[in-house]
Amino acid sequence: MAETSLHRGPSQLALELSLDDQATFANFFPRVGVVQVLAGLKDEAGLHEGLHFFHGAPGAGKSHLLQALCHEQVGSIYLPLELMVSLPPHDLLQNLEQAGLLAIDDLECIAGHNDWEEALFHLFNRARASRCRLLIAASRPAPELALSLPDLVSRLTSGLTWALPTCSDDELREVLDFRARRRGLVLAEPVLRYLCERSKRNLPELLASLERLDQASLERQRPVTVPLVREVMGW
Repeated sequence: MAETSLHRGPSQLALELSLDDQATFANFFPRVGVVQVLAGLKDEAGLHEGLHFFHGAPGAGKSHLLQALCHEQVGSIYLPLELMVSLPPHDLLQNLEQAGLLAIDDLECIAGHNDWEEALFHLFNRARASRCRLLIAASRPAPELALSLPDLVSRLTSGLTWALPTCSDDELREVLDFRARRRGLVLAEPVLRYLCERSKRNLPELLASLERLDQASLERQRPVTVPLVREVMGW
């Protein structure tokens, strides 16, 4: 995994941030709604816009998209706020505007945390002044995040906003089949259907199950079948 070590402020806070090696565009299934977003990012307006805000339900691909974009730009920084919200923001966010690209994930996690909201507001202002490109992802549109700082909401809505659609049932099977084939696995239709039914349309859980099954298949020298899925997953 690509890692970035951040050292901030007099307390010399250190945070190890990693990009998922699997979160690349090569592993990004081209769903129709997502392809439209990617095309928008690369058109004239998208290329010159300094702030892109992505929103969608869990499993829509927000974190994957942010990390894939970071993989493509040297000197980028990925901030998963879900893992950082308990830490002091002013030290952690100091000088991050010096990055060429700054990707901030899980924005909904800091709603109501006044120190984080204020620190992010000032970071956005510094990033704009230094021409640092910002990618922000959250579960809902910015005005629906229950943020207590109106100026922060204003900043978040000042750029381009993209809605990532939730996977349909058919797309869920297509994503699973795509990611399995990237691993060298060919899953029969009954296996795909069984896994998707058991996942309750939770794509992150589904992909974690795929990783477990891939490992079990290698260790036991058996193809991934419904009986193996039941055995490994305890279903």
